[in-house]
Amino acid sequence: MTSEDKAKFLKEFSPRRDALLARLKKAANVGEGPMSLGKLDILAAASMELLTLALANMPEPTRGERVKGLSATLAADVAQKRKRIEQKIPNRKLDALRQAPRKGSA
Repeated sequence: MTSEDKAKFLKEFSPRRDALLARLKKAANVGEGPMSLGKLDILAAASMELLTLALANMPEPTRGERVKGLSATLAADVAQKRKRIEQKIPNRKLDALRQAPRKGSA
C-alpha cells in the first residue's frame, strides 16, 4: 500500500469508525455518569463478542495480522485510556466501583 493509498484509506476509514463508536457508546450508555461494575462487565463481554466475531469473519492473512497486533497492544491501549480517564475526571474514584461485601455476609 502506497502512502497515498494509506492516506485515502484513513480518510475514509476514520470517520466511519468514529461514527460507529459514537453509536455504540450511546447504545451502551457509556459516558453518562458512573457505571456499576455489573454494567461494565456486560459492556466488556459484549465488546469481546463483537471483536471476536469481526476477527473471525476476516480472511487470512489479515485476521492473523490483526490478532497479533491486538495481542501486542491491548494492555498498553487499556493503560493509556485509563490514564486519560483519570486525568479527565480527577476526583472520581474509579476503583470504588469494586463490589464491596454486603453487610451481614461472612
